[in-house]
Amino acid sequence: MSSASSILASKRAGFVGLGRLGLCTALTFEQAGWDIVGSDVFPSYVESINSKTLSSSEPGVTEALAASKKMRATLNLSEVVEHADIIFILVATPTGVGEEAYDTTTLSRVLSNLASLSPKNKHVVICCTVMPGYIATTGSYLLEKCEGCTLSYNPEFIAQGAIMQGLSEPDLVLIGEGSDVAGQILQAMYEQATSNQPRICRMSPASAEIMKLSVNCFVTTKISFANMIGDIADATPGADKMDILAAVGGDSRVGSKCILPGYGFGGPCFPRDNRALGTYARKVGVMPEICDATDKYNKIHAGIMTETMLAKDLSKYVIEDVAYKPKCPVDIIEESQPLEVAKGLVRAGKTVTIKDRPAIIELVKRTYGRIFQYEVDDSKFSEHTSNPLSSYKE
Repeated sequence: MSSASSILASKRAGFVGLGRLGLCTALTFEQAGWDIVGSDVFPSYVESINSKTLSSSEPGVTEALAASKKMRATLNLSEVVEHADIIFILVATPTGVGEEAYDTTTLSRVLSNLASLSPKNKHVVICCTVMPGYIATTGSYLLEKCEGCTLSYNPEFIAQGAIMQGLSEPDLVLIGEGSDVAGQILQAMYEQATSNQPRICRMSPASAEIMKLSVNCFVTTKISFANMIGDIADATPGADKMDILAAVGGDSRVGSKCILPGYGFGGPCFPRDNRALGTYARKVGVMPEICDATDKYNKIHAGIMTETMLAKDLSKYVIEDVAYKPKCPVDIIEESQPLEVAKGLVRAGKTVTIKDRPAIIELVKRTYGRIFQYEVDDSKFSEHTSNPLSSYKE
C-alpha cells in the first residue's frame, strides 16, 4: 500500500458519478491541483465535460470547468481505476422503500463492478448518503477480495444551488476513515481544497454514517421547533414570533441558523435523513421520539399555514417561490412545503395559481398537472423570505 505522502505527492484521484455533486467535488479538487479522471454513463454528458461545453445551472460549475486543466471524463470505469490512487463514488442513493431509507442498488453495483476489475492498493471513498451499517455489512463485503483496498465514508454537507461554495467553505468535513492512511489523505485533500479552516472530524465509518443523519435530524428539529413557537405566538394576542425566535436564536446554546418561522423543511435530504435516523434507531431498539415528532410537526405546520390562508377567504390564491427552499437557483421541488400548502388550499376547494420561473413551472406541471393554475415569473427569484435553508448545508 502506498504511503499517504506518496499519494499526496502524485495527486491522482478518480470519481465514479459526475452528476451535480460529483462534478462539483471533482472540480473543487482539480482546482487544488489534483489530476482527475471521472466516469459517467451518458456519452453526450461525458463529451460535454471533455469539450468544456457543459452549461450548468449550479453556480460556478461552468466557469470552473472552463478553467480546468487536469479534468477528464470517461465512460470506462477501468480508466478511473488505472489512473487513481483514491476513488470517490458519488452516485444516486434515492429514497428507498419500507425500511430501506436509501436505495443503494446503483452504489452496490458500482462497488461490484469496481471489485471485478481487481484493483490493488486503492482507497475507495463513498460520498453518497447511506444507512448506518452499509459500510460494514455491504460495502466492505463487496470489496473484500480487493487486495490492499480500503473503504471510507465521506458524505458532503452542501446546499443545492451553492455546492461549489459549500465545498470550498464547509463548516465541517466528515471523514469515516477506512484506515489511518485513508484518513490522512482525505484530511490533506480538504485542507488543500478549502479556503477556510473547517473542523475536520475523523472517525470510524460506522460513526460517520450515524453522524451524517444526526446533523440533518437536528437541523430539522430546530426548524419544526421554530415553527411550533411561531404558531403558538400567532395564536397569542400581543406576541411577536420574530422577536421571540430572534431572542431564542441569540442564545449561544441554540444558535440563529434555522430558528426562524416560515415554511417547514423539504427537499431531497432533510425529510428522508430525519426519517432514516428514526428507521435505524428502531432497528437497534431505540424509540426515535424526537425524529418522529419533528416529522409530524412539519406536517402539522403545513396544515396550520393552510388554515391561516383559508381564513382570509380569498377568491384566488397565488403561491410563489415553490422550490424546496427559498430562492433556490436549481430546479428541485421534492417535498416542497409551499406546494404542500398549495395542495391543502386546492383540497379545500380554492383556486390556486403557482407563480415561479419557467423551469419550476414545468416541473410542477409535470407533477401536479391541472390541479393548479400557472403564471410564469421571468424574474430570477420571488421576493418573499422564509427560514434560511438556502444557506444551510444538508
